[in-house]
Formats: sequence, structure tokens, C-alpha cells
Amino acid sequence: MAFSLDPDRPFDAAVRKVAVSQLEDAIRALKKQPNGIHEAVHDARKKFKRVRGLYRLVRPAAKEFAKAENARIRDLANSLSADRDAAALIECVRYLRLNAAEGKVDMALARLEAALIVRRDARAVSEDALQKKAKAAIGTCRDAISVVENQDFDGKSPEKAIAKAWRKQLASAHVAVMAVRAEATDEHFHELRKEAQTYWMFCALVADIWPTALKAKRADAKALADLIGHEHDLSVMIALLDGPDAPALSDRTHRICREEAIAQRARLRAKAVRDARKVFGEEVESDIVKTLWRERVARGEG
Repeated sequence: MAFSLDPDRPFDAAVRKVAVSQLEDAIRALKKQPNGIHEAVHDARKKFKRVRGLYRLVRPAAKEFAKAENARIRDLANSLSADRDAAALIECVRYLRLNAAEGKVDMALARLEAALIVRRDARAVSEDALQKKAKAAIGTCRDAISVVENQDFDGKSPEKAIAKAWRKQLASAHVAVMAVRAEATDEHFHELRKEAQTYWMFCALVADIWPTALKAKRADAKALADLIGHEHDLSVMIALLDGPDAPALSDRTHRICREEAIAQRARLRAKAVRDARKVFGEEVESDIVKTLWRERVARGEG
């Protein structure tokens, strides 16, 4: 099912349908594991992010529910994160190798990649342990489904709830943009990535009321989130190389890898700042969404 609220359905039913479909997709991934347990975990965690995005959008219509369930899904995703984080570092090195301009840089990165693979395998959660975590996650998903299926959302003025969440999200996003322009720290970029992820999910969830504009906004926001995702992985890699658990590499290899990671991160950060200024809408956008949702509902009732 598409990740989108249906404005032609009662608001309660529309919210439940999206939440349940995403959680059921996560259960199927963790049960069937067509490409192995690690990819199943990756797929499930993507579904969990979407459920959390949905609950942020509808929070004004069910504050306590949204707060509690957001925490539940966050903790659920974190319980499955360890192996994925190690894999992300390896993917980050491969990303750097694709952009390496010189052979000596690629050779150094290849040595780092090999060291990170050894590190991942040595620290990996055993497959049996990960299967147990997946089984526990399935149970938590079922609990979350039961809760949302019995939750009443304030359906009297859903457009007001959506507009309120939208306005709050845009305000938070603009603060994040100002923060990275003023002081480009790892934490500031991490916050900007979360804002971009939330914004593209909001755009997807209400896409039916403003298809062309929100499709473009969603694409731009997702591209920004993906860009900062690469930046985040590079920051994690640099911290590892600078820390006591750095892989055992020659000084020359270590220096080349670190310098390449820092240079690429600087390029990504500069692009992220430029792109972020264009991505997020103005406050009036929340009023447009509110009006369009109300008009769509009115047409359906007529």
C-alpha cells in the first residue's frame, strides 16, 4: 500500500490503515527474510521510520498516544540497530571509493574497507541472537498494531491537526537550517537530516490533496535526507578513525583515508546547506495544506 493518508476516508480509518500496513510490512519482512536477516532488519527499520513520521503528523489529534507509540517504535528500531550501523560504515567506504580521484586513495580506502569488514564480523551479533531480536520485534509490532487499532483520533477537524503539525515541523526545520549555516557541527547536521526525513514523510502522507507540488517537495526533501545520510556516515567514520578503536592501518593509509573522508564531508555539507535553503516551505504552506484537505473532504461528503 502507498504511504499516504486517504482524505476520502474517515480520518481515524485513514490513520489506522497506514500505520497497520507499515507495521504488517515490517512483520512480513522479519518473518520471511527473502534476502536474509540483515536485509529484513533494514527493511523493517525503514517501515518503523514511516510509522514514526505518521505519528508526528497526527500528534495534535492524539498527543499522548503519539508520544507513547513514537517512543515504542523508536526503541524497537534501536533494538535492531547494531549490525546495521557496522554495515553502514562499510557502505560509506564504498561510497568514498566511487568518488576517489586517485589510485592511491582507492588503495588506502580498500584497506580500510577490508579492516572494517573484519571488525564487523568480529563484533557482529550472532545470527541466532539477531533472529531472537527479530522474533521479539514481531511481537512488539503486533502490540503496536493492537494499540493503534483501538485508538480514536480527533476526526472533527483533521485539517487543523495536520496544519498544526506541519507548521511546527516547518518552524523546526527552519531553525535547523539556520543552525547548520551558523555552526556546522555533527549534531546540527544530524538534526537537519531528521527534519528533512520528517518533511518528506509529511509530503508523502498528504500527497493526494496536492499531487504535483508535494511530489516535487517530497523528492527534494528525500534527496536532502539521503545526502546528509552520507555526511552522517562520514562523520561516524572520522570519529572512529580519530578514536581509540580505530582499525589497525599504517600511518599513511590512515592519513589518506581520514583526509579523503574530511574532504568529501566538507563537499557534502556545503551542498546540504545550499539545498536546505530551497527545500522547506514557508509557514503559509501549512494553511494551504489545511485548506486543500478541508476542500477534498467537503467534495467527498458532497
